Amino acid sequence: MADTNNETPTVAPSEIENFKRALYIDGTEEDDLITDYLANAKAYVQNAVDPNADLTKYHQYDWAVQMLAQFWYQNRAIDMKQTPYQVLSMIQQLRGLTYSKSE
Repeated sequence: MADTNNETPTVAPSEIENFKRALYIDGTEEDDLITDYLANAKAYVQNAVDPNADLTKYHQYDWAVQMLAQFWYQNRAIDMKQTPYQVLSMIQQLRGLTYSKSE
């Protein structure tokens, strides 16, 4: 579950390895940067859906976090103004899932 106290979300070593495997990254030189991207992507998705919902039980959450972090990593030299459509689509799905559970 995401933090509601502005704490940095935790990133598991397996998440870093999945990220690196998806982008064919070898070595550990950029692990700190990757960890920051993943933590910020978790916070972004969590806050976009519901800061108090447990999104970790939804597969879309993991995908949205990975895709967003990978997008940021690959486009870090570009002034980005838009979130990728696929991430927005998963955020919408998560909103629907959490909304229906809260009623």
